[in-house]
Amino acid sequence: MDRNPLENFVGVMGKLKAIIENENDFLERGLPATLLATTKRKSVLSREYGALSNEVLDTAVDQLLSDPELQVKLVAAGAELQAMTTENRALLERAVSASRRRVDAVMEAVRASADASPEELESFGIPADADAARAR
Repeated sequence: MDRNPLENFVGVMGKLKAIIENENDFLERGLPATLLATTKRKSVLSREYGALSNEVLDTAVDQLLSDPELQVKLVAAGAELQAMTTENRALLERAVSASRRRVDAVMEAVRASADASPEELESFGIPADADAARAR
């Protein structure tokens, strides 16, 4: 291993925080969650973070106990990551809900157009004749 477990843990925590921060910014701007390219990387880092946290507890307890300043920094960084993760979850739920509402609206429009008379369809510029629609 090139670094000790504590250094690896802090490094992974930093990467995870950066991804979540970018994702949250993306979602706060109202962009759809389906456009996120970070989901897989975030999952990999989350698993690595969990494994490293256990490794740190197993191997670096003495180092943590002997350095109160390090304890404070790690607790603060962990709390910040937890808050970011909570916000991320809420933003993702909101984005999924918005996507669901859009799909529902499209489906309702499809159902309404299926029930519409040819005259009603034509009034919206939609050809009632399938051959005419393909010709457009």
